[in-house]
Amino acid sequence: MGDDGNRAGTSASFDDGWFRAMFEASTVPMALADEQGLLTAANAAYCTMVGRPWSMIAGRSSREFTHPDDIAAHHAMEVKLAAAAQRGHSHREEKRYVHPDGTVRWGWVSASPVTGPDGRAWTMAVIHDTTERRRAEESLVAAAWTDPLTGLLNRRGWENRLTQFEAAPVRVGTLSLAVVDLDRFKAYNDTHGHNAGDRLLVEFAHGAVATVEPPGVVARWGGEEFAIALPHADATAAADVLMRLAAVVPDGQTFCAGHTTLRDDETVSDCFDRADALLYRAKRAGAGRINGD
Repeated sequence: MGDDGNRAGTSASFDDGWFRAMFEASTVPMALADEQGLLTAANAAYCTMVGRPWSMIAGRSSREFTHPDDIAAHHAMEVKLAAAAQRGHSHREEKRYVHPDGTVRWGWVSASPVTGPDGRAWTMAVIHDTTERRRAEESLVAAAWTDPLTGLLNRRGWENRLTQFEAAPVRVGTLSLAVVDLDRFKAYNDTHGHNAGDRLLVEFAHGAVATVEPPGVVARWGGEEFAIALPHADATAAADVLMRLAAVVPDGQTFCAGHTTLRDDETVSDCFDRADALLYRAKRAGAGRINGD
């Protein structure tokens, strides 16, 4: 086997004949690794899967082109493979391969023990490419959690983000939440038309994202209301962000906002409800008001 392009290759021989021909011609990615986990054979489909020609991967471990978030699982594979072999099973797990240009491909890897030279324990890996399924799933999730007009998280996406904050250890006093409501938006729509209203929302969303720096989060809560999360921000920092945000509202428009910071006697959801109540207190006081506690 050659070592040009994505052609299959080996650095250790295995039986000639139909098995070799099937291995090389298969459209299913397959690779053989020795007892140290170093590649001794790979077919063209495997080379395509990992985005490298055989000449670049011969004698290397697949961990070198495994996604960083999957390295721990890769290191644990040997133990899992041994346990599966005792039950007469192959070990299967999904992992990501990173190409030199940064492209990521997903695959279900089925790893089985095989006998190498001198009875050494080698491993045969067969991969089912799941990249397109993963991309489709990610697109569905994005569609379900994203507002189609502004590109921000929608209410469902925002609630999911709040759930993540609930699950993570959040230090009291360092998570601020805010709700922003554009003033007199219905009147703006009636005067300028709904297309102009949509443009106003989109431009404000872009300005909000530029103002609320990561790890801050901006979502379209509904209509002309927006929700904002500011991790690592106390009440003073949150008020400063909202003041800067007020300066980027398009077309001379204004907003009211309520903001508060997580207390030690409440959940993240309770904190957000309190920010919402503070918003409506601000709205009762008039346009362009920012109310915090």
